[in-house]
Amino acid sequence: MALEIINRDGLIILYFNTPPANGLNIDLSGELLEKLAGVRKLSSEIYAMVIASKVKGIFIAGADIKMIKKFMDGDDLVGNMIFSNKRLQQAFNEIEDLPFPVIACIGGHAMGGGLELALACDFRFMARGKARLGLPEVNLGLLPGAGGTQRLARLIGKSKAKDIIYRSLLLDAQHALDMGVVDQIHENEDILEKCIAFAEEFKNRARISIAVIKKCINKGMDVSMTEGLAIEMKGLESLLRTMDAKEGITAFMEKRTPLFKGS
Repeated sequence: MALEIINRDGLIILYFNTPPANGLNIDLSGELLEKLAGVRKLSSEIYAMVIASKVKGIFIAGADIKMIKKFMDGDDLVGNMIFSNKRLQQAFNEIEDLPFPVIACIGGHAMGGGLELALACDFRFMARGKARLGLPEVNLGLLPGAGGTQRLARLIGKSKAKDIIYRSLLLDAQHALDMGVVDQIHENEDILEKCIAFAEEFKNRARISIAVIKKCINKGMDVSMTEGLAIEMKGLESLLRTMDAKEGITAFMEKRTPLFKGS
């Protein structure tokens, strides 16, 4: 299997493990969708997920070159490329919609679809050193078609996103942090443990609350302020009906630590 999943008592670690570059192709997209469907079924038991790589020096280096060559040699390049990118969009949308925090552990190069996957996560941690990230598709006369033009601009603003994409900039960890593409940078040998430690901070928090907050923020980015406030109010109403909200308020009044149960 190209993907490996470890469940550490409610913390999911999803590893990409397809040497030499974790190249993205249709088969891997299908496997990713399958794994994510399984994770979603367990979502009530999960408090966070870390996405990492077991390939040294690589997070995900982009599209599978063998797949692209096969498409080039075939009789429907356009149809096959569009299908492939739609599958990636679907998979990355699933990552974005998971009802718990997702952290991209960028321990190596993240190019094209690799960065696009990371952009679908809630947080991005990157290793110092040789690792670079970027969206270099313009060098091929193409565009980042698995969410890159949309998510990067929403994350760092239109001008910075255009600069990165138009000029095919390859950012090291410090540059990526300065531009707001990643949230934290760490030494390569520490990056996975730093991601895990960060994820574990969510273990005893109100998981239903985080899921609703995530939905409010993600959905609110695409609508007007009025519509966003309506989404927020609907979310608040749903939380007020939960046992966790009652526990949280009661614990606050009683000056004790709340014991959230996810209901």
